[in-house]
Amino acid sequence: MRLFIMLLTAVMFVSNGRAIDQRGAESTKTPKKAGIVVAPDPRSVELQIGNVEVTYSDGIKDLWTAKNNCSLARVSADGTVGWTVHGPETKIAASYTVRPNGTLVLNRKGKVIARIESSKPFIEDWMFIDAGGRLILLTRAAHGPANIELHDTTTGKMIESVKAQDEHLPAWAKPYQGN
Repeated sequence: MRLFIMLLTAVMFVSNGRAIDQRGAESTKTPKKAGIVVAPDPRSVELQIGNVEVTYSDGIKDLWTAKNNCSLARVSADGTVGWTVHGPETKIAASYTVRPNGTLVLNRKGKVIARIESSKPFIEDWMFIDAGGRLILLTRAAHGPANIELHDTTTGKMIESVKAQDEHLPAWAKPYQGN
């Protein structure tokens, strides 16, 4: 029994500081960085699709997802973590397929606080603003012009949406102007 407990403890932590099992850490620790651990599929490396890995303020790392379908992981100043979720491959033309990622998941203290569906099937980029109180999405279809969307982080509700090509954009949309 003692050997089993020692082996279980060894499996739970890797010597390089990367946590394999940090059950409950997400509710007590503050995330400082988030990234994507890319799946072993060569197409995923190109697209940077994989699982969300969070680094806490103490340097310990923790995997928050396990389906290898996430990208664009970010952390806000208040520790809210967000990432996009990719759907299955969809054939666009005879020559290529795509994996839409029109859903953004927001997680605070280990709980999903919002799932945001973008107005177009692809979230190309996004960022937290106002210390994590709001966020901006740059979205588009497989081709064509982009939309810039402003969302409330707590509710996920869209506050405003503008076209990226508009001449007179509000200040919050300026980082994505012309996309």
